[in-house]
Amino acid sequence: MRPSLRLLATLVAAIALLPVAGAAADPFPVTSLANDGSGSLREAIEGANARLGGDTIPIGVSGTIELEEALPTVEDDVAIAGPGASSLTVEPSSGNEFRIFDFGFDITAALSGVTVTGGVAEEGGGIRGVGTDLALIGVVVTGNEAVDVGDEDAFAAGGGVYNSGSLTVRESRISDNSAAAIGGNQLSTVLGGGVMAWGALTIDRSTISGNAAEAHGEAGRHTGALGGGLRVFGEPAVVERSTISGNSVLAEGGLTNEARGGGLQSNELSLTSSTVTGNSLYSIGAATGANIYSEYEVLIRNTIIANAGGGSSCSTADFALTSGGFNLDEDGSCGLGASTDQAGLVAGLDPVLRENGGPTPTHALLPGSIAIDRGNSFGSTSDQRGFPRPVDFPTRSNSEGGDGGDIGAFELQPPAQTSQPPSAPPLRVTQVPGDRTPPQTRIVSGPARAGFERLAEFRFTATEPQSRFQCKVDKRRWRGCASPFRRRVGAGRGAGRKHVFKVRAVDRFGNSDPTPARFGWRVKKVVG
Repeated sequence: MRPSLRLLATLVAAIALLPVAGAAADPFPVTSLANDGSGSLREAIEGANARLGGDTIPIGVSGTIELEEALPTVEDDVAIAGPGASSLTVEPSSGNEFRIFDFGFDITAALSGVTVTGGVAEEGGGIRGVGTDLALIGVVVTGNEAVDVGDEDAFAAGGGVYNSGSLTVRESRISDNSAAAIGGNQLSTVLGGGVMAWGALTIDRSTISGNAAEAHGEAGRHTGALGGGLRVFGEPAVVERSTISGNSVLAEGGLTNEARGGGLQSNELSLTSSTVTGNSLYSIGAATGANIYSEYEVLIRNTIIANAGGGSSCSTADFALTSGGFNLDEDGSCGLGASTDQAGLVAGLDPVLRENGGPTPTHALLPGSIAIDRGNSFGSTSDQRGFPRPVDFPTRSNSEGGDGGDIGAFELQPPAQTSQPPSAPPLRVTQVPGDRTPPQTRIVSGPARAGFERLAEFRFTATEPQSRFQCKVDKRRWRGCASPFRRRVGAGRGAGRKHVFKVRAVDRFGNSDPTPARFGWRVKKVVG
């Protein structure tokens, strides 16, 4: 019998009560950053596994836990609570590749207050739950990879997180992860660059950004890349007060190719008070739903869908997207027909994902945005950042039946009293000037996705003439560059060393592409 959702809620509540300073009172506290030994995270998991019943593992240290080998699979109900994602990072030590956290079958688990990075596996590079009811609260999952190279069928899923069972994500950031299926002789299939969820899903006040799902068939029969940020198979799935931005899917090299759902691909889904923007797709075959691709019924309300790259924002298989009203569909492709919906109009979003307050980054509404005061909070009292909602400006007219809240995940707040004295003129809304639109960047060619050549060459282009470019390889800093760009990189044994190239265009007005083009490849070491 599976643990109940009530038990999951109990473990989530326990996280808030875990004492960091007094962690020694808990049976399995973490007091060391070491890979193993007394007070280590490894020892705590082993102890919790050995003890029957639910346990808590409070982590009372800050810094980085560098793992020399994979952690044990968590085999019993547990709540693991770190000091905060900005205070604690868990990652493999240099040169090692394995998954960070692995949660076992038929358990309930909660993880909070940590950054998970650098993990590599075929499923769930950072975090995997198999038949697990899993809650992620206040975590950062970044720079992980799910990859499968070669074989009859290449399959990879969940670059950051893979879970079968119920999954809850709150106040968390899942960013810059990747999933890649490379060189399958028949099929190369990749699902969920950021998250692959097979069961019931809840995402609230979270950001899923910059993730990529890439399928490279290399003459195989079919390649498919589905869900750059998020791939949802389970139902029900609920996404509220969240941002899905700058994710991408790419499918190439097969006899047939399909790329669907640059931002997300879902079965049944409810999407409320969220911002889905700047997601993209590319395929030499089918390419549908740059922001959203739906296979079944999706209810969308009080949500911004904007700035699609490589195709129309929305696409569906058999069901039309259903509007709950108060949406802003920038390119009009979502077919949302409620009287309070707006379509074919510029959303007026800051193109750059920023730390605008609260636990996760957001796209702010610019002063001229038509989303201001045209929404409905649907009972929510705060936006993604935790700021008050609704804020109803008296100079703006509301949509009929609305409450003066803003559309999307971000609620514009009134000016501070010191910067807007009573004698100042009222807030004035103007149209967003055209030169705020950033260019889009596309990589035209690159090296083989898996090979022995250490000198890599990339060619790229931008949608706006007179744009300049900035490039980076792996964790290096952004630097000015031009096409073609060449860089010699390191090689590794086995599947090879992973590298990631990114390039972004900057137009003549200084607008930078918020969703840089990216290319992942592996270089194998010549043995002999």
